[in-house]
Amino acid sequence: MMKSVYLTLFLLFLANFLNFMDRQIIAALAPLLQREWELSDFQLGLLHTAFGVVYALAPFPIAYLADRWLRSRVVALAVGIRSAAMAWSGSALSYGMLLLGRAGLGFGQAGYGPSALAWISDVFPPAYRSRAVGFHDLGVLLGAAAGYGVGGLLGQALGWRLALWIAALPGFPLAVLIGRMRESVKGQSDLEALHAETTPASMPVLPPLETIRTFLRIATLRWTFVTGILISFATGALAYWLPSFAVRVHGLSPGHAGLLIGALTVLTGSLGVLSGGFLADRWWKRNPGGRLRTVGLGFALGSLPAMGAILIPDFRAFVWFSALALYFYTFYFPCMGPLMHQVTLPTMRAAVFGFYLFLVHILGSAPAPALVGWVSDQIGDLRIGVILAPLIALVGSTAAFWGSRYVGEDARRMQERLRSLI
Repeated sequence: MMKSVYLTLFLLFLANFLNFMDRQIIAALAPLLQREWELSDFQLGLLHTAFGVVYALAPFPIAYLADRWLRSRVVALAVGIRSAAMAWSGSALSYGMLLLGRAGLGFGQAGYGPSALAWISDVFPPAYRSRAVGFHDLGVLLGAAAGYGVGGLLGQALGWRLALWIAALPGFPLAVLIGRMRESVKGQSDLEALHAETTPASMPVLPPLETIRTFLRIATLRWTFVTGILISFATGALAYWLPSFAVRVHGLSPGHAGLLIGALTVLTGSLGVLSGGFLADRWWKRNPGGRLRTVGLGFALGSLPAMGAILIPDFRAFVWFSALALYFYTFYFPCMGPLMHQVTLPTMRAAVFGFYLFLVHILGSAPAPALVGWVSDQIGDLRIGVILAPLIALVGSTAAFWGSRYVGEDARRMQERLRSLI
């Protein structure tokens, strides 16, 4: 049984790795695209915004389906669509074709996250969820690093089209492997913790609008959504613009800029994910709001070095301050999914993360790159646009600490509701 659980987690880690490699590779290739098609900063930012808008709109309906269908099938289909969209992008002959490919990538990846995290919560008990999600989310950092580093080097050596094609290929066999995996009963780990047995059929299945109303009645979720919107704006802006910032402000080549940001992401971001998962689980045992407090702590501690990296012109300061900011800013990765699952029934877990993704991307990470690019175009200084990110992150940190007060009561109500259904 445990071998199957860990194999599931490993395959989901690989899928997450590919997702974030694809998401960030365009940032490493942006200088090459700008040179070939003479794009403005706003047009460059729009490539990520096109991805983000679709990624925001699609998750909730797909996640609603995943709570009623096999999660493994939804994840496998999402990985396959992701690979097809990358292949299309690698074949783009115009800016419009590439924009469409990035939108397609957003649709493919939208089906992945909510289903994968709900699947992990089904098989890992509450006390270990942040660490399990932390391992899964190492794929975020390692994949982003591969997108920055390998993508930048491949783009410089082989051209951006071939770099996108190479990134597309591994997803096809992985989709087949995931589709063949068996999955447990939804909410299995929670039921085992209550020493009970039930089936998904005995739990409420609400219409979509009533499901959303249920989420919005939970104070923890309301504050989690606000926090997520703010920190997604900050991280989305930094993730997209840091390679271009290194090229323009510090004179690096696109390949070296991607390699630097990729190395920092692997070395400090991965450590931040593991530290955040460990701290969140430990803090959760002492205080039900520990996971949301971990998020607030990370963004509070990371914003000052982020400002230093942007404003201090010295290259060594840029490297060291970026490393510190990446370490603290990645605390939140293993926290948000387990936090939301802490206060929702098992048959709503994919849906709640899907609705979260809709909000944080449509209002946060999707508009962030284009807005930063627009500010840069208007003022003529990329630093002024990018400095918005850590300022907004500080507001997100405040929202996280405020919302952590409600988690204990909301989690208790969910447990009582689950017991009443057994």
